[in-house]
Amino acid sequence: MFKMYFLTASRSILRNKSYSILNIAGLTLGITCSILLFLVIKYELSYDSFHSKADRIYRATTISSYREGEEKSSAAHYPLADLLRTNKNLGFEQITQTHGEEGGQINVLGDDGNSIKRFREEAHIGFVEPEFFDIFDFETGNQSAVASLSEPNNVILTETLATKYFDGKNPLGRLIKFNNKLTLKVTGVIPDLPNNTDLPFSMFISYKSFIDYSPYGDAKSWNTLSSTHQLYAVLPESKTEKEATAELNNLLVNHIPDKSANLPKEAYSLQPLKDIHFNAELSNYSNRTVSREVIWSMALVGIFMVIVACINFVNLATAQAIKRAREVGVRKVMGSSQLQLMLQFLGETFLITLTATLLSVVLAELALPYLNELLELEITFTVLQDPVLLFFLVAQVLLVTLFAGIYPALIMARFQPIAALKSRINTQKVAGLSLRSALVVLQFTICQVLIICTILVNEQMEFFKSKSLGFDKEAVVTVFLPTGEGKKLMPMRQELANHPAVKKISLASSPPSANFTFTGNFKFNNSSEDVPFHANYKMADENYLELYDMKVLAGRHYKDSDSAAYVINETMRRKLGIESPAEAINKTIALGNGEVKGYIIGVVEDFHQNSLRDPIDPAIILARPDNYWFLSAKIDMANKQEALQHLEKVWNKTYPDDVFDYEFLDETIERFYQDEARQNKLFKIFSIIAIFIGCLGLYGLVAFMAAQRTKEVGIRKVLGASMFNITVLFSKEFVKLVLIAFILAVPIAYYLMNKWLQDFTYRITLDYWPFILAGVVTLIIAIITMSSQAIKASLTNPVVSLKSE
Repeated sequence: MFKMYFLTASRSILRNKSYSILNIAGLTLGITCSILLFLVIKYELSYDSFHSKADRIYRATTISSYREGEEKSSAAHYPLADLLRTNKNLGFEQITQTHGEEGGQINVLGDDGNSIKRFREEAHIGFVEPEFFDIFDFETGNQSAVASLSEPNNVILTETLATKYFDGKNPLGRLIKFNNKLTLKVTGVIPDLPNNTDLPFSMFISYKSFIDYSPYGDAKSWNTLSSTHQLYAVLPESKTEKEATAELNNLLVNHIPDKSANLPKEAYSLQPLKDIHFNAELSNYSNRTVSREVIWSMALVGIFMVIVACINFVNLATAQAIKRAREVGVRKVMGSSQLQLMLQFLGETFLITLTATLLSVVLAELALPYLNELLELEITFTVLQDPVLLFFLVAQVLLVTLFAGIYPALIMARFQPIAALKSRINTQKVAGLSLRSALVVLQFTICQVLIICTILVNEQMEFFKSKSLGFDKEAVVTVFLPTGEGKKLMPMRQELANHPAVKKISLASSPPSANFTFTGNFKFNNSSEDVPFHANYKMADENYLELYDMKVLAGRHYKDSDSAAYVINETMRRKLGIESPAEAINKTIALGNGEVKGYIIGVVEDFHQNSLRDPIDPAIILARPDNYWFLSAKIDMANKQEALQHLEKVWNKTYPDDVFDYEFLDETIERFYQDEARQNKLFKIFSIIAIFIGCLGLYGLVAFMAAQRTKEVGIRKVLGASMFNITVLFSKEFVKLVLIAFILAVPIAYYLMNKWLQDFTYRITLDYWPFILAGVVTLIIAIITMSSQAIKASLTNPVVSLKSE
């Protein structure tokens, strides 16, 4: 019986080639999109979920409570791990601390101790304890990570770095130098870590080496916090996160130093490992997070794409039903039951869906490399080796078959044989007007929501590019400086400036906008109490304001001859309660515990120190040569190559052991919004595909109408109707439906985009024109699609249409 169903379904599909091709094309596009989105979602949700203790691993995060609110950080105090290990009553099963750096200078040393190779390493480098590999299930091969990491000045490399540094030769026992400060012996090589981890280290330095290396303060002090230093703990199964957090904070009451009334009170919370990848506020070592809202938005888009394709199928199937009315009548007369007919038509739907799915698998595999490049991911596609993906595909085939095929099958199976044989099946019997209308409205509502979201995301991206940041970011080259080389800075700055293609040179702790900040407390205007908020410190030389063209509102910038002179921004001035920029001049500021006291000599216009997601922070710009970590060079872009060659020449002369590695500041700032840029590209792609699928469905509906109104068109033509009249006749009903879809799409898109924009402190206002533009574009595309069928119907010879009358 099933063999007969299969053969009959196959013959029907082959007999109605145009109908089958349209259905398969629509379903293939929709299913391909759903497969790709499923792969992305599955990949994002898999981050660090492969660890056997993943459900019990937590990261200790600090909460700093100010009078004005809370500030959260992934930082852990340096002595915290030792304190917890000496207090067994807390009951943590295992504890490990890490310090991570995003790249650094690596020198491969020869037998004589001299550098034979230099690398500016971009891979993540971690200082880790032996317990790291007990808590996290990373493959270590035959190497004993515990033994290697128990001693200072040892390092374990991943296979990729070992090959890169030593050209396939045995690296064990060889020496490398990190940031020209630590000489490390290679004691192990392990397989590369998987891509789906937020601990993406490629080099593991023993944590005992960190004590003397610590770049951000005393590694034994409770007073220093850096988000690069983190602590992970494994909770016993018998203890809840809430219980452990309370016990942890009770223990710390007597260890975190007392602070003045205005300074933040610090407490700890425990963040589940599985939350780290989705929490942008606390971030992670990979510097890549994806909000759960984005994950579920992708899932929703994938579902929408399949629904749009299924609506297509229903529309085209009901159009085809008229042509198959006599076939149904004959089958019923020959004894077929309603159930048999339904199974027959569902079988056809299954074959079409299966064909579309197989084609989708091929398309998804072809498209995946481009998707990986777009999203900067490394997703693999192995259907037979991935049971979750295989289950998804099978479930999708069955659900699409049921969703797309049940209504057309039910309608055709209910045809009355006499009416079917006499060709008296009409539009109302095949598909009621209300259902057809609802399907079109739903389809184009989805399309217009996607188009509106695409336009608004694109507008926000353009806003990022065009908004003034309060400084000039164009033609500025930034270079990360070696630490501990302060004596070389000023002579190098002077030599770098001696070239016509180099306009200005400045040394600073960071550019005005950077993905990291340095904050601290201070006292204002001779007060004995700290102010109730922290300020961002921008340590910079006297050329900083001029190079970045920062507008001075009052006073001036400091000079070489100034000592303890400060420049503040407008936000700082307002938070200090000073009425005007001029009134701030000569007010005193004492940094830290009050030992560094100076005067405000200038106020600059506000400038953005982070991305536009965040508000502008109060900032103090001050000279502090020991904390200059970046070199900024304003160059003449007309002589770009000459300028860069000069910078590299002077750099190599000054730092012969360090690789010259530069980046343009505007490119650095652009990376702040790379997640939004990727979303923008995805929205554009899926909007185009959704519109295309929708037009296929509209094409089928107009074909359905044309088949039903052939004689009406013939009569109208005989009575003098023009091609334009016929086109309007076919189009006006669907134009109304597209307009109804627009009315429904506007509030949905408004809600979604308004919620998305809440993540940005600085954002566009939701104007009316993107909504109108989306409606007009959709309407034009729909009219063009409908007109093609309408014109075809109007060109039919009326004699042919009316010859049976």
